[in-house]
Amino acid sequence: MNERIAALRSQILKAKQAYYYGDNALMTDAAYDALEEELAALSPNDDVLAIVGAPCPPDSLLAKAEHRIHMGSQSKVNSVAEFATWFEKSVPAEGEILAALKADGASAAAYYRDGRLEQAISRGDGVIGEDITANAVKFKGLPAYVSCPVHGPFTGAARFEVVLTVADWQRIEPTMSKNPRNLGSGIMGRKDGSQSEFLTAFVFDLSEERDGADFDFGTEFAKIDRIAALGFDVMPHRRCDTLDQASAYFTEIDTSRSTLPFWIDGVVMKINDLAHQTALGMVNQRPKGQIAWKFESVGAETVLRSFSISGGHTGALVPNAQFEPVEIGGTTVSNALLANWEEIARLDVAVGDTVYVIKANDIIPKIIEVRDRPLLREPIPEPTSCPFCETPTHRRVNTKGDEGAVTICPSPDCPVKATGKIKRWVKSLDILGIGGSVLESLVDQLGVENAAGLYTLRDRRDTLAAMQINTERGIRLGESRADSIIEAIEAKRDLTLVDFLGSLGLEKLGKVRAAKMIAGAAPHLHTLSAWREGLLRNPLVAESAGAPKLGDVIQDAIDGAAELIDGLLANGVTVADIAEDAEVSESAATANGTVCITGKLPSGKKKNDYKELLQAAGFELVDKVTKELTYLVLADPSSSSSKAQKARKLGVSLLSEEQLEALL
Repeated sequence: MNERIAALRSQILKAKQAYYYGDNALMTDAAYDALEEELAALSPNDDVLAIVGAPCPPDSLLAKAEHRIHMGSQSKVNSVAEFATWFEKSVPAEGEILAALKADGASAAAYYRDGRLEQAISRGDGVIGEDITANAVKFKGLPAYVSCPVHGPFTGAARFEVVLTVADWQRIEPTMSKNPRNLGSGIMGRKDGSQSEFLTAFVFDLSEERDGADFDFGTEFAKIDRIAALGFDVMPHRRCDTLDQASAYFTEIDTSRSTLPFWIDGVVMKINDLAHQTALGMVNQRPKGQIAWKFESVGAETVLRSFSISGGHTGALVPNAQFEPVEIGGTTVSNALLANWEEIARLDVAVGDTVYVIKANDIIPKIIEVRDRPLLREPIPEPTSCPFCETPTHRRVNTKGDEGAVTICPSPDCPVKATGKIKRWVKSLDILGIGGSVLESLVDQLGVENAAGLYTLRDRRDTLAAMQINTERGIRLGESRADSIIEAIEAKRDLTLVDFLGSLGLEKLGKVRAAKMIAGAAPHLHTLSAWREGLLRNPLVAESAGAPKLGDVIQDAIDGAAELIDGLLANGVTVADIAEDAEVSESAATANGTVCITGKLPSGKKKNDYKELLQAAGFELVDKVTKELTYLVLADPSSSSSKAQKARKLGVSLLSEEQLEALL
């Protein structure tokens, strides 16, 4: 009976959350009333029956929050030899290992008091994360109420991995053109909570309070049994008594992981005896008694047969390699980005070469080495004119006046740049449902030439539903996805001035700079018409806006976008003027935030190499650590530099370079 009471409490709390704060109720009023009636019959004075409203208001969503349990990470090994060294050094004689699958997701923690979920916080830097409670109550595998017959309501913390299973990935993205890890992480952090119900939480660690004191589980297996008994989802695991057994389990998982219902990136090995783990201590905030055995980046040799060039809304021209199709990690790959022509020169790669290709982080195909250079090899020349519009190209110049690594097409009329601007508009405004294949189909089949064309789709609903998004497999968009895309677009008709300007995809003008310029030149740039009157050609206005050297550049971009702006307004997009006496927060308009990069990065890249990528993703690259900073990227995650110390003190999230690339 106690298990049924706990289940009823969780169902009622989740239903309340969806009813008060979600777009769709989980059940009918009659079904909800039946749950409350059953709970009242089993537990007449239950606290849950007295709750008015929803338990987790979303107004604190993504606010900074401090963890109450350790949220560190594990040291990693990548080979049998490295694992054997750890095993022989750390595992006691006749010691046992709990070996569990390492989910490829995002880590977070849930905090419970007297059975009720009080708060869920993303991992962040291990000390400070973001409050995701309003989203977490929708996760599968994470009850809103936790109790068991023996010890009653649960009080404590559960650390879990947020995973988008392959089945749910396909439900959200039928063409599966993204990857579940990044898509799942993005959903977890959405401010509107949309699609959070597709995520699954797998709990892998627990801290429990009993009679006012922390309970000692004694062993990892006792802890994992308790996690399962409380109703949480747990990852598949196995007891291993010897080095050979643990190695064999890793090999078994490595060879069969493509058949799993979710993505993993390794196997976590934990010494079963918790007292022994504690005695071993920590190194660089990582427990010596645990290790993450990561899968090696899968790779293969192939021959580079040709190359092509792709473009985007910024005008950047990116070289792509096409090679003989090769199987890597269970999938066939035949293309890889080459980044830029400086990277081509560094690799000394040419058409005809035998190259070694890996899937970086098991996702992105990347050429890392040339294995053979034949006599008859064809260089990959840097284009002197744009392959899409024949405009002469040049290297982008940074703010210091130095030539950068990015080759660009400067023409505002380049057709590829126009398509890129649609993508920029969609991404900047977080219009869900328009991925790569859908966008291509909108351009090719429905003739959508720019972002303004998106606002005609509600009048072409049937045509949109019939649109082919995968011609080879005959997949149509369908009525349900068409309706959801139209709904997402319609929700972005009434825009702020900052959102409108920052989403146009104009040279040197994102949301961050637009907000800073409006604030600096107040009140001269408080309306869209003011931006279109040529005020930025006035040196005094440009100076006050904080862009003395960019006034003409940005004004040229605004003038060049006249047709697009007129089209958006004609199709019903509205732009709210800013009240003349209103104060504009410079930091509040950041699209995704600000990023500071410090130290010598492992890849050898300079921080300016990331500037264009960050801007394209809606981030601003800054030099200082302040309380408004979103991420500090450290070359060494264990760094104790002044910037790292200040960031930790201020609660700024810390990233490695690898995590930065995953974020981008």
